[in-house]
Amino acid sequence: MKNSIGLIVNGPNVLLKKFNVDLMDILDALKSLGRIVVGKVILNHNTPSRLVKVVIEYGLEPIIVNGRADVAVAVEAMKIIYNPRINTLALGVRDAHFLPLLLEAKKAGKKVIIIAPKKDLSQALQNTTDEIIKLSHPILPNI
Repeated sequence: MKNSIGLIVNGPNVLLKKFNVDLMDILDALKSLGRIVVGKVILNHNTPSRLVKVVIEYGLEPIIVNGRADVAVAVEAMKIIYNPRINTLALGVRDAHFLPLLLEAKKAGKKVIIIAPKKDLSQALQNTTDEIIKLSHPILPNI
């Protein structure tokens, strides 16, 4: 039986130009692990409309916040943690301050997957997650 996955991506933290991570990379990495039943990308209010459009085209729900994206990530993740139809929480985050979410998910019996760029990924998250998917795409020079 495949996993039912709830995906939350912290857009301002993971979808940075310096990491060169595409949402399709995240979705492709999760495909073999199960079915994404909830997929949300948290974005700042000043996110370019082009990125919002891409999120929608990939079948994900954009959540646009006027404050801290981290708070919205936590709220959306808690909804997944206590959703009995979802057995796996996939988080697109890099920072150790999301560690309490991982611990809460594990207490609730959820499998936890961190999916993030290799660079600047918290060691605490790497040591706590059940599975980690490190995305790495070198930015090619203009030729």
